[in-house]
Amino acid sequence: MPLPSKSEQKAIVDVLRVWDELALNLRKLIGCKIKTKQGLMQQLLTGKRRFPGCKGEWKKIRLGKLFLERDEINRPDLPLLSITSEKGIIPHSEMGRKDSSNEDKSLYKRIAVGDIGYNTMRMWQGVSALSPLEGLVSPAYTICIPGPDAYGPFIAQLFKYPEVVHQFYRHSQGLVSDTLNLKFCNFAEIQVNVPDVFEQKKIASFFESVDNEIQKLNEYLQVLQIQKKGLMQKLLTGKIRVKT
Repeated sequence: MPLPSKSEQKAIVDVLRVWDELALNLRKLIGCKIKTKQGLMQQLLTGKRRFPGCKGEWKKIRLGKLFLERDEINRPDLPLLSITSEKGIIPHSEMGRKDSSNEDKSLYKRIAVGDIGYNTMRMWQGVSALSPLEGLVSPAYTICIPGPDAYGPFIAQLFKYPEVVHQFYRHSQGLVSDTLNLKFCNFAEIQVNVPDVFEQKKIASFFESVDNEIQKLNEYLQVLQIQKKGLMQKLLTGKIRVKT
């Protein structure tokens, strides 16, 4: 295998190191943003910190008072969706893996735009999301319809708050983690503290802007990684030469 001179090898390493340092700094920034969000969740999702004009009393309410269960089946005309911990609810085709679902989808559940869907077996890990799409999900998921006192985007954030996720764990049934499940009847008994819808919307809007910023940084990181990969293919094959 032909190799460049040692001076050119060093120059190539120096070029690639620039991309590595950019990616490292970006990961640190993303980590700081996530940590800051976690601190803000502790303040805003508990009522310890309020927005101007938000003075209503926070109330402890059973989730069964905030949600109805959607259990609609026999809708094979709808597209198949997946509920993920990182990307939320997305078309199953974007999962990047072979479709292993049953051909007969008569028992698959309909989820509508604005519903909250969660993985019945993994809700104790916080696997839930607000749906931006209408479609079908596996019978392994539970679908919740927000009532008039629950603003979906706020609830989606609340369901990621560690103390609430711990409540999901405590109310899940099963002998070991692999068998834990949170059916709607048990989900409905959990109590959470929530403000009025006006304040829910304020909080949700704030976290939406935070999440958008984190998403843009992650997208930029992906671009850097793709650029580095392409650069390596050219630098390590001699298609592009580095001056020494």
